Amino acid sequence: MIDIYLDELIRFFSRGGSVLYIVFTIAFFLWGLLIDRFIYLYFSFKKIKQSILQNLKENTYDMRFKNEIHTYIVEDMRLELSKGLDFIKTLIIVCPLVGLLGTVTGMIEVFDVMSLLGNSDVKSMANGVSMATIPTMAGMVIALSGILFERKLENTINYQVDMLDLEISKVI
Repeated sequence: MIDIYLDELIRFFSRGGSVLYIVFTIAFFLWGLLIDRFIYLYFSFKKIKQSILQNLKENTYDMRFKNEIHTYIVEDMRLELSKGLDFIKTLIIVCPLVGLLGTVTGMIEVFDVMSLLGNSDVKSMANGVSMATIPTMAGMVIALSGILFERKLENTINYQVDMLDLEISKVI
């Protein structure tokens, strides 16, 4: 059963050409960063948030600086949670562009076959066309799914920071 899927995957990569490997390498880093940020947000941030609120409750501080402390903590947490978002957005933008590079290389393959063999070798031309379309499709699918999860991550970050802001306001 696994052999069938593995054979199909190997065939998919061979039909997509070398650019498809680049697209999937970018996807690997993109999903690694997204998973890392979600894990940090849902597991580590809760502990950090509890620690911040506990420290604010226990420590006495000069009331003249309460707004500055509040602003500093909220903005620091916004920056901490947003680490890597710019790189994630860059990878999302690069994915379809690298896929389009696959289109160019695939079409070069088609024209190369046409110049060598004429219009008679349809199978070789079809291989070039698949080399042109598969990386583009893969780049677009990866970018669209990346956009979906990046927006979810960004909205969750904004929500968590707003909740932290509200909870700090109650404590201070």
